[in-house]
Amino acid sequence: MAKAKDPVCGMTMDTEKAKFKGVYDGVAVYFCAESCQKTFEAKRAKH
Repeated sequence: MAKAKDPVCGMTMDTEKAKFKGVYDGVAVYFCAESCQKTFEAKRAKH
């Protein structure tokens, strides 16, 4: 079971069970909630 850390809130989760995920610059990123994913994407859009 692989673990990943949500880059927005820091929560650790199981990558196989994560409902919210995406690939950014070729790297898989996992989120605990849709709100964290949207926050991450909004910050990326500004840069």
